[in-house]
Amino acid sequence: MKPLRICLVSKEYPPEGRGGIAKYVHLLAHGLAEEGHDVTVIAGPAGKEGRTRPSPSSSHAPQLFRVAHRRLPLPPPIRHKARGIWNLLERSWAVDREIARLERSQGPFDVVEMPNWGAEGLCYAFRQRAPLVIRLSTPLAQVSFLKEGRSDRLGLRLACFLEALPARRAACIIANSKFIAQYCSELYLMPNVEPVVIPHGIPVPESLPAASITREESVTVLFVGRLEQRKGIDRLLHAIPQVVREAPCCRFVIAGDDIGEAPQGKSYRDYFESFASPEARKATVFCGHVGEETLSQLYADCDVFVAPSLSESFGLTYLEAMAHAKPVIAFRTGGVPEVVVNEETGILAKMEDPNGLARALIELAVNEGKRQEIGKRGYQRARAKFSIRRMVEETVFCFRNLSENLEG
Repeated sequence: MKPLRICLVSKEYPPEGRGGIAKYVHLLAHGLAEEGHDVTVIAGPAGKEGRTRPSPSSSHAPQLFRVAHRRLPLPPPIRHKARGIWNLLERSWAVDREIARLERSQGPFDVVEMPNWGAEGLCYAFRQRAPLVIRLSTPLAQVSFLKEGRSDRLGLRLACFLEALPARRAACIIANSKFIAQYCSELYLMPNVEPVVIPHGIPVPESLPAASITREESVTVLFVGRLEQRKGIDRLLHAIPQVVREAPCCRFVIAGDDIGEAPQGKSYRDYFESFASPEARKATVFCGHVGEETLSQLYADCDVFVAPSLSESFGLTYLEAMAHAKPVIAFRTGGVPEVVVNEETGILAKMEDPNGLARALIELAVNEGKRQEIGKRGYQRARAKFSIRRMVEETVFCFRNLSENLEG
């Protein structure tokens, strides 16, 4: 069957980008390329200069172009008044122009895919040359509500409206979970649209990873994610003193960027030290951002993985922990129950229960047999349902249907 010529767009892309969108686009791009498809990735600039540069190409690697914004000539007062909106429009314009340039130099694409986040597809959506696919992640309105407790600011409402437009004009919408498919269909006012649900996939070892060697006096609990309120880091930090008091064997490793959202403008490390007991402070390590190699080792070395996000469209970190055969503790919210099965591959605490997170951590800390069994089932679920091959196959099937319908 003829290979497809595919364009994937994501402002964030490794190694500069570290978020969930950057990670799944990177995995998808390389998975598609390894299957023989011609894949081009358009990402945000690397470094300050932001020049367009193709990545070194090979027969099984996507071609990467990093593109800076196309700055609009606006008077400073106007630009300052709506800086976020102008940045959104300039990014969308730059992406559309780069796609057009590549079409002229390399030929047309069969499909163009972009995330809903940031409305990068806005300009292209109004002059599509190839079918536009929007892949859904947590929308701006939900992120703002979780961070600020509101989503009614005028500028935010306009940004959310612009984010919805590409989805409304897309030839196809892909969602990583049933939850986010329904949520965005309602948010974007698309009641008659049925997104295609394709869960994310990650590399999963062919054989069950060896269990971490746990000394009786030490059980390591790992958190991975940005240190921000919507990721539930404050709830975890407040649970740690209780857990350490009732299960002194627990040690906590906190890995992720601290973006300065703790109360009183503190870092979350300083915030934690302002209320935690000496025992809890001694049992907790803040690693900051870590590279992929270090992160993989942290997963391998931990005994329990915890990420009490207030909402997730999917949650790649849960899947990464499961691929390492680690039991997962999270809140029963958003798309998380579609990844983590309660009491089978992890424990899903109720967000409304202030002590539920601590109880779940203590339960697994003191029960090694349960940790091992849940971790094993998590690995089996990750391998059966969330492999890269499955994500790529379902994506290609979706893309081919679009191309065939267009030709028909």
